[in-house]
Amino acid sequence: MSDYLSPVKRKRIIYLLLLALFSIGSYFLYHRLMDSKEKILDNRFYKAELDSIQDLRRSLKNRNAGKRALKAAFVKQITQKVFPYWYGTKWDFNGTTEMPQEGSIACGYFVTTTLRDMGVPINRVKMAQCASEEMIRSLASKEQVHYISNTSLKDFEKKLLTYGNGLYIIGLDNHTGFIWVDGAERYFIHSTGWFPFKVVKDVVSKSSVLEKSKYRVVGKISDDEHFLNKWIEND
Repeated sequence: MSDYLSPVKRKRIIYLLLLALFSIGSYFLYHRLMDSKEKILDNRFYKAELDSIQDLRRSLKNRNAGKRALKAAFVKQITQKVFPYWYGTKWDFNGTTEMPQEGSIACGYFVTTTLRDMGVPINRVKMAQCASEEMIRSLASKEQVHYISNTSLKDFEKKLLTYGNGLYIIGLDNHTGFIWVDGAERYFIHSTGWFPFKVVKDVVSKSSVLEKSKYRVVGKISDDEHFLNKWIEND
């Protein structure tokens, strides 16, 4: 009987191995298709971009720009002059690089490093190492912090839309990053410890990382007057 079953067992093992290989291949193919195709920029120009942001901050301060102008400037500068240089930078749990495309960066350090480079007065290391909710609450006022936990990704996105366009910091079960609500689209910008293991710009509705997390807290920094004033006043 054992001799008869041996070929059957072998076929079963082969079948299971093929199924496992197919599942793994499908997973990586899906995430490769979902992976943002943002152009990788030359980091030699990064410092010049940061200098231009500093010049803009001085100009906004000198003309006593209002909250609306500050919000528009902050969102535009970080999404168009800072994040694009970081896309494609490698992720590592212990990554602490301060230069995009060099070394690696963990999710918390990605958030704090880009904020610091924007001119926000923060302790990059200390804040990166604290819990995401603690980081969010230290940056955004209480009324700008929202909890959207234990909901489907679709319901999370609907709730997010009620808070309006702008830039948010999001804290998940074991992860953090930015949410950018920009008119008709929503993006999740983060240094991901899941494939493809780098800084990416994902569409919120297609993000498996957001979908898997039960805990979600967001802080809308672009609407926070105290946050914007700290940014503009920092010398």
